[in-house]
Amino acid sequence: MILPRVDRTEFKFLIPLTMRDEVIEVVSKHAGYDEEAGGSSQYPIISQYYDNDHRDCYWEKQRGQKSRRKLRIRVYGSSDSDIPPTTFIEVKHKCDGRGVKRRLRLPMEDALELVEGGTAKMLEDGGDLSRYERMVVEEIINLVEQRDFKFLCTMRYDRQAFVGGEDAPDLRITFDTGIACRFEKQELQADDDRFEHYLLNKDQCIMEVKTNSVVPTWLRQLVGEKHLVRQSFSKFCTALERHDPAVREALYGPNSVPFSKDDLPEYHDLPQKELVDKYGSVTRTR
Repeated sequence: MILPRVDRTEFKFLIPLTMRDEVIEVVSKHAGYDEEAGGSSQYPIISQYYDNDHRDCYWEKQRGQKSRRKLRIRVYGSSDSDIPPTTFIEVKHKCDGRGVKRRLRLPMEDALELVEGGTAKMLEDGGDLSRYERMVVEEIINLVEQRDFKFLCTMRYDRQAFVGGEDAPDLRITFDTGIACRFEKQELQADDDRFEHYLLNKDQCIMEVKTNSVVPTWLRQLVGEKHLVRQSFSKFCTALERHDPAVREALYGPNSVPFSKDDLPEYHDLPQKELVDKYGSVTRTR
């Protein structure tokens, strides 16, 4: 099954959990829980990312390349929640500041087989795939075979998602907490909690606003009233900058000390702008 194409502009904000509760109180008056997520208030997401030894995905973002792609397998939900485990394989394509996701819903074993070079089952005799689905499969094959994409890291976080009402039906607002990563390849599981590297302090949250049209007035007013500062925060890039030896060596030299959880700031110790400047996704070149 393929989901509709998503073509959106994204805005991100790093906020404390205490502010999140205040923001959600306002958001819930204008938006409802995401029905695609079963109308659930919160659910876990496991994302497994793929890149090559040169870390093309990372450096293309850091260079500001206008057209760039990431490949990942994403698992939503868990067996003991309102959302049963569901697996997607996705190509996230950023082009001129807008995001497009091309993705297929597949059994987990089929998604893993595809990213590991097993393509016969997908394409033999055309299978049950539509022409568009075959194009997505072939795009994934190209990333794996031509660009040598392979497993790089796995990430986990809990998400609370809202969708806009009649005044903004294309609006989506998400709140992500407990963002963690690992670079050891382990069995991919729904709602996996085998992570030791956390990217934010436990009292912080990433708020993300996605829309393919205008931001409604009530949301602009909310951002102004709460003095929210828009920033660039890539979970993927931040994880690599802190914990991937290849990226850390390029940024800090061959003897760089691994990032420690003790280096995470207490949110109340730093003004938001200073926090953004100091701990936002680094944009340095070699």
